[in-house]
Amino acid sequence: MGSSHRPDPLQLLSEQEATRLPWLVPVRRSRMAENPFAFFRGAAAVMAADLSRQSQSNQMVQLCGDAHLLNFGFYASPERSLLFDINDFDETHPGPFEWDLQRLAASLVLAARSQGLSTKQQLKICRRGVRAYGKAIARFADLPFIAMWRWRPDLDELIESTPSHTLRHHLKAVVSRARMRDSRQAVGKLCEPNGAGGLRFRHDPPLVWRFAELEERWHGGVPLEEWIRYSQTTYFASLRQEMRHFMGHFRLVDVALKAVGVGSVGTRCAIGLFVADDPDEVLVLQSKQAESSVLARYIPDPEVPEHQGERVVQGQRLMQTASDTFLGWATNMEGQHCYRRHFRDWKGAVDLACLDAEALGDYGKLCAITLAKAHARSGDRRGLAAYLEVQAGFVDRMQELALLHADLAEQDHARLVVSMAAPGEHRST
Repeated sequence: MGSSHRPDPLQLLSEQEATRLPWLVPVRRSRMAENPFAFFRGAAAVMAADLSRQSQSNQMVQLCGDAHLLNFGFYASPERSLLFDINDFDETHPGPFEWDLQRLAASLVLAARSQGLSTKQQLKICRRGVRAYGKAIARFADLPFIAMWRWRPDLDELIESTPSHTLRHHLKAVVSRARMRDSRQAVGKLCEPNGAGGLRFRHDPPLVWRFAELEERWHGGVPLEEWIRYSQTTYFASLRQEMRHFMGHFRLVDVALKAVGVGSVGTRCAIGLFVADDPDEVLVLQSKQAESSVLARYIPDPEVPEHQGERVVQGQRLMQTASDTFLGWATNMEGQHCYRRHFRDWKGAVDLACLDAEALGDYGKLCAITLAKAHARSGDRRGLAAYLEVQAGFVDRMQELALLHADLAEQDHARLVVSMAAPGEHRST
């Protein structure tokens, strides 16, 4: 995979940004410029191009498409249990299992480098994650199908069995905070009185921008109420009957664009405030624009839904042991696709800066096992286990590629920083 034949990574980013909200493009670039890992998070399209030029296995699964360390975390199950799983599926698409594994392994290397760990420590952490994935696939292959499909780690056991004291202590803190993150907490942070006894989102551009403050051209040149009503109708049509009944007890009172993440910045991501007859009952849903997966151009698949929001929702439901009951998809009046989900519903993420070498290795192992579970659900788990069993040097090969992708991310990050310092860098936005 010689670098001389690589597509220009900054050109790939610019192609994505051509359809994004122009006032948020500088925000996306500044977030990606913070460090090589931040660049890596926002550059799934760049790595997809690199992966497409490698030889690949015929072991196809539903890929997360962006399986780096920070796309795993905690969230609430429909039964109000706290779960740990993959939690970002914007790029989900069928593909060879190793593409997800390489992205996870490369993120482990970059995380280790961001902590100043030695090359020996980086390799140890990376190898441990790859080995954990292989062992987990073998274990899932031995389970009866129903047991494998329903498998989820017991949260208390997961925490208490973690060898690293640092990670164990940190997970307890993350879990405690996650249980306080819900719609009421989001309202307290993001909303203000509307002057008529109700609530509205606090207008705080450029990161939070109330729809009511947008020029009409940003909602299709039609009245805002008409725009919202159309999107609501298409979203409700994608929900199960009982959830349509549930949502019938709430009314939408305000909508705002809200920039999220790194790679998603600039897409049309929004939050909606819903209030029941009892004004103390509030619900905040998030809508995220869904474009074609960055993998789609390299792995054509006629069975992938044409609606990109439906693609995301179907991929998430297939890979997660339990999924958000509010998941659904919608189309706006300009034909743009999105998906919706519960906002901040017991969401919690590990802060990698809080982890030492041992803790990072343990966390990488946990993410690798979680990824293996998702692949076992969506692919031929026994065929994949048999494939890994006969692949001599597989761990060495994954380690080699992880180092390569980490090196490329560092080089590409440096180019981005230089380009941002050049006059007129954001001229096209």
